[in-house]
Amino acid sequence: MEHRNRLSASERQTQILEKAQELCARKGFAGTTLDDIAREAGVSRALVIQYFGRKEHIYEALVDHLFQHHPLASDPSLRGFIEKRDDEGVFRAFSMHLLRFVSKEKDHSPLRLIYYSMLEKPDLYERYFQNRRTKALKILEGYIADRIKEGGFREFNPREVATGFMAMLSTLLFQQVTVPQLYDETSFVSTVDTMIRVLLNGLKRTD
Repeated sequence: MEHRNRLSASERQTQILEKAQELCARKGFAGTTLDDIAREAGVSRALVIQYFGRKEHIYEALVDHLFQHHPLASDPSLRGFIEKRDDEGVFRAFSMHLLRFVSKEKDHSPLRLIYYSMLEKPDLYERYFQNRRTKALKILEGYIADRIKEGGFREFNPREVATGFMAMLSTLLFQQVTVPQLYDETSFVSTVDTMIRVLLNGLKRTD
């Protein structure tokens, strides 16, 4: 069955991970079995084990797969605003990049998987998601640090500013994904823009 479509090993692994994401986002990590993943991917359980081994290894590969699909560092819009030192543009592009990523498939959004992992497997979340999240935050943290050195921002702890902004953004993203009828994209964008203006009013030097 697994050879019917003649996919390469890499393509097959990607297919399995995509199905694993859908299942884990709907049912949680604990509620998803290797048999479930194999059945959804149209392959045998043995092939899933051959590629990934234990379910925990699928989780680790899945986290890597998810973060590879929203590489902030190569986002042309974000990169352009960083080069132009457009502060509002940087924070907005950062926000919209994450919105596009988590909103692609609301029923099995990556954000659902993240929250499930926090509740069900905090040890895995700490080991895998947090490490990747830190890498993403470093982009924003680095920009803030550069603007402080340049004299554009006041003296603040760049990591604390980036973490605080990400915490606010994560809450808005979760609402947008889980209750879109109450909190649609227009409301999300409006709220983010307001929060960016408030944040920048506090960060920017006025002297």
